[in-house]
Amino acid sequence: MKITCHHPSSSQGIPVILSDSGDVMDYAPGLTAVLNRLKWSRAQFAAHCGYKSPRSVEKFWQGVIPPAATLNLLSVALAGHE
Repeated sequence: MKITCHHPSSSQGIPVILSDSGDVMDYAPGLTAVLNRLKWSRAQFAAHCGYKSPRSVEKFWQGVIPPAATLNLLSVALAGHE
């Protein structure tokens, strides 16, 4: 699993989430998979990325694309976990 801007599906500097097989994942299931891999709750995800509360990140599971900075922080955490 990987979060990267170096993929044809990435546009305007927004990273994409790739599955272990290299397929692009939609953000909601991709974020869930990343959090499962990191063994993080949504509260831990929110805290790690500088959000004030877990409610602040719920929108990412409701169709809002996470900011590049948030995805980049997750990418670093994921790379350090593997």
